[in-house]
Amino acid sequence: MIDIHCHILPDLDDGAADLEEAVAMARMAWRSGVTDIAATPHFQGVEQELEHLPSIRRRSQLLTQALAREQIPVRLHPGAEVLCLPQTPALAMAHRLPTLGEGSYVLTEFYFDESFAFMDQILSDIAGCGYRIVVAHPERYHAIQRDPGLAARWARQGYALQLNKGSILGAFGPEPEAAAHGLLGRGLVHLIATDAHASTRRTPHVGALLDWARERCDPAFAQILLEENPRRILSGRDLVR
Repeated sequence: MIDIHCHILPDLDDGAADLEEAVAMARMAWRSGVTDIAATPHFQGVEQELEHLPSIRRRSQLLTQALAREQIPVRLHPGAEVLCLPQTPALAMAHRLPTLGEGSYVLTEFYFDESFAFMDQILSDIAGCGYRIVVAHPERYHAIQRDPGLAARWARQGYALQLNKGSILGAFGPEPEAAAHGLLGRGLVHLIATDAHASTRRTPHVGALLDWARERCDPAFAQILLEENPRRILSGRDLVR
């Protein structure tokens, strides 16, 4: 599996607290079947946040070196999870948003109680600047929980919808779980990721997810969700839809 959304970089956000924890997360991910991880620390989409990008790069290099020393063959890829705010389109216009891997995909998130109209407008503004959109955990947004059909608009606009492992498996409660399965049932999902934060809670272990996929999904579709589309995002290619 290729994990496109993981808060594995140490001492940056509410993810890995230190390098030891980050290494433990990578080891856990590898042992459960993960080969590649996009490191996606939280990044508020405002100009002041740009000063933190060098720190993100340093933490990524530090972790890459530690994984080599520990002989953990997980490939680490650059990224960020961009919290979309009213100021975020200005950064997009200046082409200063951090992207996933080597392409133009940007992993976006919102406050869970944000209105659909606001989210839709911000995503349209970002996409209009040449970025390709990955919507992180749409099943956790209250607007989508109330009406999963709203996500069909995003899919029609070419946005990639990324579900969280925890939502699918019921770890976040019945509303996100129902929304996640509703989106899957409508054929609106493009990829699944862990959104892992630690080795003891919201972990990067994917064993239960892979078991679920084997039982519930066509093998070819599971391969698209867990491997093919994440790989295409990291290399900046079009997705399988």
